[in-house]
Amino acid sequence: MNTPISADLQRWWQVSQFLYRYAELLDGEQFADWVALFDTQQCRYEVLSRENRDLGLPLPIMGCFSHGMVRDRVAMLAKGVLTYRRDKLLRQVSNVQLQAPSASGLQASAKLVVYQSNEEGVSSLYMVARYECELIEQGSELKLRQMAVVVDSFGIDTMLAVPL
Repeated sequence: MNTPISADLQRWWQVSQFLYRYAELLDGEQFADWVALFDTQQCRYEVLSRENRDLGLPLPIMGCFSHGMVRDRVAMLAKGVLTYRRDKLLRQVSNVQLQAPSASGLQASAKLVVYQSNEEGVSSLYMVARYECELIEQGSELKLRQMAVVVDSFGIDTMLAVPL
């Protein structure tokens, strides 16, 4: 017996798949494809500490406030302009939550854990965070209007060159 899937469940599935793809592109260092997930007209990407977010202090650790800034940030990675320790990163996204749709788009959140593995093959926990994002629908695709990565980790042991 086929049971119809509710529109809410379909939307949750679509957002979950989007966030999994987001993490997969970053894990694979497919930065140009990652940039394409953002709305070209209006977008914002920022990494904030949980402590500052909880205190209402909006200053990000890293921020890109337009599509051009997001694109330029990863272009510097691709060109090798930004120097950083090139550990392999593995992102795990879980507990995807969807809020009621608003006029501005879909509001979603998810938990994020990032592991790093160095050249010797030693793995460790790199980052504990959550995604807070606003997505819009463009045709049959979702695009990011805003991605805030709120990090619980107070110490970031390498320069935050690679997006979370």
